[in-house]
Amino acid sequence: MRYLLLGLLVFLICIIAFAPAGIIERGVDTLPGVEMTDPRGTLWRGQGRLSAPVQSGGQIDAAVTWDLNLLSLVSLSPTYQWTLQNPNFNLRGTAGTSFDGHLASVEGTSDAVPLNEWLQVYHIVLSGDFAISPTRMLVSNSGMLTDIEGRIEWSGGKVRYTLSGILHEVDLPPLEAFLERNDNDQPQATVFEKGGSTPLLIASLSENGFARVAMTKLFTKLLRTPWPGSDPDHAVVLEVEEQVL
Repeated sequence: MRYLLLGLLVFLICIIAFAPAGIIERGVDTLPGVEMTDPRGTLWRGQGRLSAPVQSGGQIDAAVTWDLNLLSLVSLSPTYQWTLQNPNFNLRGTAGTSFDGHLASVEGTSDAVPLNEWLQVYHIVLSGDFAISPTRMLVSNSGMLTDIEGRIEWSGGKVRYTLSGILHEVDLPPLEAFLERNDNDQPQATVFEKGGSTPLLIASLSENGFARVAMTKLFTKLLRTPWPGSDPDHAVVLEVEEQVL
């Protein structure tokens, strides 16, 4: 039996080593709106260009590379090292599969341009830079994000937003978001002023694909539109929900 398994492993390595990169292109093209162009190399190691749609109607385009970790085949959980780069961001991480679903990790840096592509429809524009500490994610076989752990820091800067038809502009201090699974087993991001202990924003994702964002009184103070009343700074004073998946 062990020789049979060893033979199967060698066979899989040979297939991955020599299979053309175009196989990945065909796999990527099954994702709604996502395209890969100019794939080069093999299924084992290669490069290309990846584009994906954003909520504003535009596209984000980046150079992508991948490199298979051959040792991951031994545990029957193939895992790739990848990079994704364009003038606005430099990201790297891993992506693989397990019996529980799809595992991924990401770290790197980005300016605010890619995020603003998504925030545009909400009439929000950020400045500043982001630093993503090593962050791991688990996506179920049905395509839902079920677990996350990591941290994102924002350098702070000017924020423009429209409220009740009026354009506001404010300078915010550096912020940090802690990503984790909450007590309801939902992926959650909790945003604090860097070094602070009072939450500003709490965002969570439910199993049915609804994203919920809660804002505390302290954050309304930072936005210079303080919420009236005697509620403590950590009290949630505004909550919105939208289906995103």
